[in-house]
Amino acid sequence: MTRKKFILLSAILSAVLIGIPFACNETLSVSDYKVFSGKLDGAVKLAFISDVHNTPYGRNMNGLVNTVRQYAPDAVIFGGDLFDDEWGEPNSVLLVKRLVELYPCFYSLGNHEFHMYDEGAALIKNEMRSLGVHVLDGRSFDLTANGSTVRIHGIDGVSSADQLNRCRSLISPDMPNILINHYPEEFPMLSTMGFDLVLSGHAHGGQIRIPPFIKGVFAPGQGFFPRFTNGVYYRGGSEMIVSRGLQRSPRDLIVPRVFNRPEIIFVEIVGERT
Repeated sequence: MTRKKFILLSAILSAVLIGIPFACNETLSVSDYKVFSGKLDGAVKLAFISDVHNTPYGRNMNGLVNTVRQYAPDAVIFGGDLFDDEWGEPNSVLLVKRLVELYPCFYSLGNHEFHMYDEGAALIKNEMRSLGVHVLDGRSFDLTANGSTVRIHGIDGVSSADQLNRCRSLISPDMPNILINHYPEEFPMLSTMGFDLVLSGHAHGGQIRIPPFIKGVFAPGQGFFPRFTNGVYYRGGSEMIVSRGLQRSPRDLIVPRVFNRPEIIFVEIVGERT
């Protein structure tokens, strides 16, 4: 090997070794979104937490709890896959217990809660209700804050036509209607139903991202090079925000997150822009 080739190879190897920690950075990131609605005079602030999968975030889950407290939302929404294998996973339970003491909390199940074991979903719903969480399984709740009201709808993290039709029948023309649905790939269908905002997760940001060219290599339910992985999407009169989720290593070691930091989302819904 010539000296020139050796220097070039050494430079490439050094760049890779330096770049891997940067590319696989799994520190918590925060994304803020503002949603405008002509159905609102004031403002309502929401924290959206999705796909935790019992992942630890510091002692007593302080990494997430303190981040939420800094934002001071009017409510917290858990968007599915809070648990990974079973009810009682300590990190997720502790997170719920701490946040429900501070804010109204809403919960829509993801696919993992349904795939745990027989009757797992029913058990989790009952336990979450016992902690004071509003469970969104085809139900709708009105949240009033700062003199403004939004209606929060939610369906289980499996296709449920009955639950979706029930929520659709409860859409109010007088306030913003928010649907919590774990699967972002269902947005084209949901956007025709009259919901103003859809909050989703599930895609984990497409796991491997190479911005700005590749916005996700693979997502469950969407396959390779998925369409809905992160950020804001518009269709008709609806808007969808997709979280990259909060699961990270050691559970993700087989396929690490690449240029895809775990994410907590804050949404402020405000009156129509002037």
